[in-house]
Amino acid sequence: MYNPKYIVNGQMWQYRGPKGPAIHTFFTADGTAIGMFQGSRGVRPDLDFKVKILLPNPESVPYLLPHDEWVVDLLIKAQHYKGEIIGLLNFYLHFYENCHPFNSVEERAAYAPTTIRHIEELYSNVKVDGTMSIGGIALILELFCLCEKQNPDAHQFCLTLLWTKECIEGTRDLRNLLNIVIRHREY
Repeated sequence: MYNPKYIVNGQMWQYRGPKGPAIHTFFTADGTAIGMFQGSRGVRPDLDFKVKILLPNPESVPYLLPHDEWVVDLLIKAQHYKGEIIGLLNFYLHFYENCHPFNSVEERAAYAPTTIRHIEELYSNVKVDGTMSIGGIALILELFCLCEKQNPDAHQFCLTLLWTKECIEGTRDLRNLLNIVIRHREY
């Protein structure tokens, strides 16, 4: 099912900077593996992490998930489930405001996702062919909230959550949203 080079004993591996297993490997309902790997940026590089995705395909290799991918996924879902996706984005905007960064490597190592079960129960009806499972999106959004909170001055992810919601509601121009996710610029 997975490329055997990158899933070893149930853990996702990377072979570049630094080589080794993920801090955590999660598997979504659609079979996607999501790995949390050591990062090196921000005010606490020891607590920074990267999110990599591995599709359930023997030829697939892990890749860093770009923001445009989850945004497009939600925009596609919103074409069929507008209310649910706005609710999901409101949930993660609230989660973002209330979550706290990891305080230690040990705390990060003991991390277990807290929002996925709730989101999967609340939005189990949200299924669109060719998009990620709702649990996969929930995990990615939770991880990105926690990752951005490691850097007190960072705000791009939170702004992207808000602008995605506003774009779906029709109060934000799609070009504004695309500019922040592709060019990393606000306007």
